[in-house]
Amino acid sequence: MLSAAVAVLTGCSLFLPATPTPIPTLVTRISATERTGTLVVFLRGRGGSIADFEKKGMLTALREAGVRADTVVVDAHLGYYFKRTAIERLRADVLLPARQQGYRRIVLVGVSLGGLGALLCERDHPGSADALVLLGPYLGDQAGLFDPIDQAGGPAAWAAGRDPLAGGVEEQIWTFLGMRLTALPPTWLLTGRGDTYARGHRLLGGMLPAARVATIAGAHDWATWRALWREACTDPDLFGNERTIP
Repeated sequence: MLSAAVAVLTGCSLFLPATPTPIPTLVTRISATERTGTLVVFLRGRGGSIADFEKKGMLTALREAGVRADTVVVDAHLGYYFKRTAIERLRADVLLPARQQGYRRIVLVGVSLGGLGALLCERDHPGSADALVLLGPYLGDQAGLFDPIDQAGGPAAWAAGRDPLAGGVEEQIWTFLGMRLTALPPTWLLTGRGDTYARGHRLLGGMLPAARVATIAGAHDWATWRALWREACTDPDLFGNERTIP
C-alpha cells in the first residue's frame, strides 16, 4: 500500500501536512505575455518545501543552460501520497490544464519521493508527460524486494504473470517497470553512487539506455541532484529543442 511506503519514508504516519485542492504550485514563466512550448514540472521529495527548487539552484540551472521552458513546482508532499491523491491532483490540477493551455511538451522531474511519483503518474496515466527525469528516486530499499528480482533474472522475468496491483507500492512499481518499461517516455535516471536507494537505482539503470543514466560521487542530497541536473539541462536529447544558447 502507498500509505505503508510513506510510513517507511517518514518513520511515522502522523502529523502530515494538509492537502488542499487544487494542489499548491509555484509557477515561473519565461514571458509575462506568452507561454513557451515546453513546461518542466518538478515534484518534490519528502522534506523541505516547494521553494527548495529555486533555493537549491534547480531553476537557475535551466536558465543558465538557455532552456526556454516555463516551470511549475508542485507541492506533492507526503500528505497527498498518504491519502493516495498525489497522482490524481498532479494530473487534474497541473498536467491536464497544461495541455489545455497549449504546452506541447511536458518534462516531469521527480526528486526522491517525487521520482516515484513521476513513475506512478506514467503507470496510472500513460502519456501525461513527454519525458521523465528521476533524481535519486525512491524505488524501495528492502533486500526482501530486490533479492527475489535478482534471483528471477531481473524485473521483466520477475514481473511476468504478476498481478500489477499485488503487494505494496514498491512491488507494484517494479511490476510496472518489468512489464511496461519499453512503453515509458524517454526517461533519465540521475543518481549519486552513495545514495541511500542505490540498489534500486542500479537495477533500473541497467534497464535504460546508457546515455540516459548518469551517476556521480554523491549521496541522496541536493548537492548531488543539482550537479546532475545542471548536466542534464545541457543534454541535447532532453532539451535540444528548447535551448536558446550553445
